[in-house]
Amino acid sequence: MNQKREYSLTISLFHTSKITGRVISCFLLITAGIVLLPLRQAGAQTIPVGDFRDDQVRLLQLLSDSTTEISFMNRPVSSERYQKVMQNYRPSDSWWARPFQSPKIELSKDFTLGFYEPVIRGTRNSDLPYGENNGAAWYGRGLNTEFQGGFHITSDFLDVSFRPHIIYQQNRDFDPPRFIPTDINRDIHYVAPGIIPEDSMAQRIDRPWRFGPDSYTTLDWGHSSVRFHHHDIELGLSSEPLWWGPGVQYALTMSNNAAGVPHAFLGTREPLELPWNIGRLQFRWIWGWPANSDYFTHLPVHIYRKKRFMNGLNIIYSPSFLPNFHVGTSRVIHQYIPDEGLNGTDYLAIFQPFPNPDEQVLNGFRDASHYQDKNALSSVFFRWVLPESNTELYGEFYKEDHNWNFRDFLMEPQHGRAYTLGAQKIIQSNRIDFVKINAEINSLIPSLIDDVRPQTYPYTHKRVKQGHTNRGQVLGAAIGPGSSSQYVGAEGYFSKGMVGLFVQRMVDNDHYHFEWNQRWYRQNGFKDLFRHQVKLNVGFKAKYRISDLLLGAKVVWNKHYNYGRHHYGRLPISWKSRYKDDIINMQYQLSLQYLFH
Repeated sequence: MNQKREYSLTISLFHTSKITGRVISCFLLITAGIVLLPLRQAGAQTIPVGDFRDDQVRLLQLLSDSTTEISFMNRPVSSERYQKVMQNYRPSDSWWARPFQSPKIELSKDFTLGFYEPVIRGTRNSDLPYGENNGAAWYGRGLNTEFQGGFHITSDFLDVSFRPHIIYQQNRDFDPPRFIPTDINRDIHYVAPGIIPEDSMAQRIDRPWRFGPDSYTTLDWGHSSVRFHHHDIELGLSSEPLWWGPGVQYALTMSNNAAGVPHAFLGTREPLELPWNIGRLQFRWIWGWPANSDYFTHLPVHIYRKKRFMNGLNIIYSPSFLPNFHVGTSRVIHQYIPDEGLNGTDYLAIFQPFPNPDEQVLNGFRDASHYQDKNALSSVFFRWVLPESNTELYGEFYKEDHNWNFRDFLMEPQHGRAYTLGAQKIIQSNRIDFVKINAEINSLIPSLIDDVRPQTYPYTHKRVKQGHTNRGQVLGAAIGPGSSSQYVGAEGYFSKGMVGLFVQRMVDNDHYHFEWNQRWYRQNGFKDLFRHQVKLNVGFKAKYRISDLLLGAKVVWNKHYNYGRHHYGRLPISWKSRYKDDIINMQYQLSLQYLFH
């Protein structure tokens, strides 16, 4: 495990060993065609999650009631929908209200070639890893550089897109946290920090605290897909990161915090009009194949290092009798692929009812993750846009696995739960265009039920050991299992750009804190109340448009209180040394994006 590697290369989807020079050359030649061939305007296939056009759509929903038919809870959003939103808004010279479209080159009567805006981004962490919602990238200590860009081919029935994500991670050394397992040579493992000896995180989730000892490069398919469409329905293959639910900072079930899971899908391209004018419906049904990180080493190999299969469904309903209101639900199920392969019921697993085990089973296990071979996650959510007051309210309620039966749900619905509550408000300004304020709270900390009934961590599982992850990163909320976040941010928009400030308090795996105290420190009196692992983030961000370029910058003061839990549980507390483990990390980020218009 401690063997040095000078250069590591990872490619997702079909686990190809390398990208050849011919592919790269072809990509460069196609890009050069922007300059050499006559161009017209065309919409791209879908808007990548996290792209600046994502922000444009959500902004305009708060400024105009003509665009609120988009739930924005089943992303990525189609480019057709993006163009409709931009066209419905009053003409403006401000960059946030201008439609940006890709040039296109006619390949034939039926097919046209378009381009994704190229993006270059550099991020540096001074002392510790810090970063989230950045797809296949993992921002370790040191310099992290990224490139995203590509092309798409569109027709009346087929769309093909190729937008890879290329990342170099310097991954410099930093002080490892406590509670990391070691081998017989006392070499540390690159796995999730443990909780308690008999039930460690390393045995329930594939989430390395660091991706090896050396720098490495990641080549990921990124926002790439092949999709067939007919009217408002589409199906195909994709590696796109998905975002299910209304959260602005975090999504509890599916987000772009990890590389997109290679998946097949069936879904809506545009909302479907339901009979009798009762509203609109959107959905996406996926069949995916998540991958392990290089550092998932759980034994025995023949059981826990099998390939996994993921089945997921996201449904959103927008009632016609309650304008601007959207409600939805999602369910995701993970399982190992049997030696004999998947059968028909595996592909339809999301429609299977929750099992109702008999009393003997209930007496032997504390939660569903102990007796179910499948890891089932589910959530319900809503988003209510109030354009008259330039406001939106949203929330999500998440369940890890499920209750034993309906009676159990009525008794303890908060068992294994997580939640998000948030709001956005636009305030008009005389000096600039407007100010957008966002406040969001997220909690993945198990409830107080844990005092009388043990609970599993969100995104972890006793049987499916990798948990809800892909290539070592959580597919849901970036804060991770057992954590919570409180976020407040303000962004001021003007004709050429945006400036913003945010403050966030994030408690890292606080469930860890209470589990240790409950099980190992039985003495009377106060226990360890000063060593919660808390991160305080204060950040400044900005965007500025210069001609066809969009410049971005971000600076984050990222303080880790009680980093690594090095003195956790050591009582009595020394008042003079309780600040010893605090570390300040500074993150600096610059980005450059070319704009087509």
